[in-house]
Amino acid sequence: MPSRDIHVALVHLGCARNLIDSENILGRLGQEGFILSGDPGAADVAVLNTCSFIGPAREESEQAIEDLLERKRADQLRAVVVTGCLPEKFRPQIEAQYPEVDAFLGLSDYSNIARVVEDVLRGRKVRGGAGGRAPQGQGEMLRLLQTPRSYAYLRPSHGCDHKCAFCIIPAIRGRQSSKPLATVVAETEGLVRQGVREVVLVAEDTTGYGTDGAAGEARLPELVEAMAAVDGLRWLRVMYAYPNAFPWRLTEVMRAQPEVVPYLDIPIQHISTPVLKRMRRGGNEDSVRRILTRLREEVPGIALRTTVLVGHPGEGEDEFQQLLDFLAEFRFERLGAFAFSPEAETPSGVDQDHCSQEQALERQGAVMELQAGIHAQQQRARVGQELTVLVDESEGDWALARSQADAPEVDALVRIADPGHTWSTGSMLTVRVTAADGYDLIAEAVAPPV
Repeated sequence: MPSRDIHVALVHLGCARNLIDSENILGRLGQEGFILSGDPGAADVAVLNTCSFIGPAREESEQAIEDLLERKRADQLRAVVVTGCLPEKFRPQIEAQYPEVDAFLGLSDYSNIARVVEDVLRGRKVRGGAGGRAPQGQGEMLRLLQTPRSYAYLRPSHGCDHKCAFCIIPAIRGRQSSKPLATVVAETEGLVRQGVREVVLVAEDTTGYGTDGAAGEARLPELVEAMAAVDGLRWLRVMYAYPNAFPWRLTEVMRAQPEVVPYLDIPIQHISTPVLKRMRRGGNEDSVRRILTRLREEVPGIALRTTVLVGHPGEGEDEFQQLLDFLAEFRFERLGAFAFSPEAETPSGVDQDHCSQEQALERQGAVMELQAGIHAQQQRARVGQELTVLVDESEGDWALARSQADAPEVDALVRIADPGHTWSTGSMLTVRVTAADGYDLIAEAVAPPV
């Protein structure tokens, strides 16, 4: 079948780790000569990469399947391929629910995705492990990046060995499996050759990198040190750091290597010891406080991002108030909040000792309202400061950039007036902050880009 005549649209859902899977799929298809599109209306085949982290994510994935099947029934698509977390974990259910889907592929390296597309176009149903090898511990060199060239995500490992009571990810992604250090460095070099300025490390448990090796020790500091030495890399950012058993030499590396931005994403989930115990997080209030305080002491000026989960079993009004009090006291630079959603096949999912969904959403709103005030104060304090920023894209007469304190997609922007479109994607320049505008900053350039 002449693949060069076939149009394939990829529909992506989910997190940055899932985006890497989507980029792998696109890279494999592009290598085989398929014409790639983001528009299912202009395609012969649609590939949907699903998410099933929480109930709302599964609902979104199922709605996306329904939408694509409607196109197929209307002869606007010849075939629909569903990949990713949803078929990996819930294959029997969704195969029965959506018999019109032409192929279900779980998590893999997607090395066989081109053959799968050709098979479904021949009218064959594809089931089982047809996507390729299990995605454990191997390099990902054929990605077709879907981010601006200013940044790219890189995962040093797959899977997670933690057993948080609310989380289904280990059941989907498997146990910790780290890539060889040299492989991650080679991936970094490949991204930099494509013009990427910032690499963002993302994994289910980034700080667990290397713990599955023979020595059983975390090797994240060693990895970050080696990546920072890659010629041409300007920023390196660490996301998804698990608080317990933190590899403390990482703070030495952050201080010593200017490429490693003073930023850390470290989801604490809660501060109440009884709630943490119910979550099976392995820490308590004192240990969480010690870790966060030490990070600020050892990395001056660090921007700490965290995530909290509200409405979990065991969180009553007192425990929730304790969380609010702590957040008001500690004043994280960046923060996100989730409302508890009972997940099938998890201990928390069958625990009925939790508030209603309405209450959980109210608590989520209260957390984000508190954080909005903290964030606004912190942003106003930056007015008049000079910052180095990285330009991601343009929007009208504005260049949209980020400071070292802001991760892509989840944090604030620095907006720079640029009616002449002077600052291209990937430009790094010095700006002076002139105003805080809601969530974002307004700035003017005071030095040319580099």
